[in-house]
Amino acid sequence: MFTLPSNILEIQSKSELEHFMNTTEKLILNFSTEWCPPCRVMEGTISNLSFELDGKAKVVKINPEKLPEVAQEFNMKTIPYYIGYVHGKFNKKAQGVVPIKMLKELVNEE
Repeated sequence: MFTLPSNILEIQSKSELEHFMNTTEKLILNFSTEWCPPCRVMEGTISNLSFELDGKAKVVKINPEKLPEVAQEFNMKTIPYYIGYVHGKFNKKAQGVVPIKMLKELVNEE
């Protein structure tokens, strides 16, 4: 089992996510599960991303099986799925196994 780096928070509720969306300048939502092979492939990339963006953007993990209403609200159809928000507004999205550069572009950091 992969342990999240201390600077990646796993969201536990819709209200917790709303708090981050309202208080974080740049935010990347990472929808993934532990059993998903592409999600597991991306774990190292997400970890590196969180350290490279430390102080510039926050990365949060959302397990769509634990928060299906959140996954539905964001129209998540596949995992891994990533959504970037800048100043509380949707910026870009990506899905699948993607390079770190593409993930940085979600919050205009590349």
